[in-house]
Amino acid sequence: MNTPDRPPRLVLLTSPSLYGAAVINELADHPHVDMVGVALTNRVYKNQGLIATLRTAIRRMGWTYTRYNILVGNIGWAHLRLRGKPTGLPTGKGRVKMVTDVNDPGTLAWLTELQPDYIASCYFNQWIGADVRRIAKTACVNVHPSLLPALRGPDPLFREAQYQIRESGVTIHTVDDKFDEGEILCQLRTTLLEDASVFALYLDQLRTGARLLGDWIHQPEKTGEKPGDLSHYPAVIREYLGFPTPDEVRQFVRSGKRLVSLAEANRAVLQLK
Repeated sequence: MNTPDRPPRLVLLTSPSLYGAAVINELADHPHVDMVGVALTNRVYKNQGLIATLRTAIRRMGWTYTRYNILVGNIGWAHLRLRGKPTGLPTGKGRVKMVTDVNDPGTLAWLTELQPDYIASCYFNQWIGADVRRIAKTACVNVHPSLLPALRGPDPLFREAQYQIRESGVTIHTVDDKFDEGEILCQLRTTLLEDASVFALYLDQLRTGARLLGDWIHQPEKTGEKPGDLSHYPAVIREYLGFPTPDEVRQFVRSGKRLVSLAEANRAVLQLK
């Protein structure tokens, strides 16, 4: 429980990526959160090795989208670590763990040792089971970069760019057995950057989401907004939307929209602390 003499203990579940680094740094800087551990997912497809994973990703999403994920994920994170970044990553033995299955006994034991008040996922690609959720003394929540229940699914900002949605937001919701369907705890509406790449949109939205999470943990009754009317959204984005198909990505790029450029990924590596 939150007490006056210490901030609540938080364990973050995220990905080793430029996005994960931005979230880590925002939470590390938040004055009302003690980030005692970070779990980094190292899985894309369950029970598949590196080569099989790459082949599956290319078959399902195409090379362009797979390359984008590799650039902001594996390559971006490797460059950050070579520079000693992100500086917000917790130090000390046992504070950071690479996780293939967040629900396995070893990870459950690690989480229990950290005694978290909150477990929060943000840009994390694994299903979080009830055993994990019970370890959080206060709540297990997810940060989702859209105004739920609109744009449930793994890549809401690609979908917002695809359907030319300008009004967006971030949502803090409880984690339950279904993806992106837990109780909505708070939201914050935002306006997407015009003509920005998907990469730039994610950096902006996830930073906002991390700050919203810290504020909500500190003052849940005073943070964010209650869910509003989403009836003006196209009906299709009120459905669960999976990863884009190769055809969708090709149409996206042909329309002049961008996923990421090498130059802006390099800038992010230099600018992230």
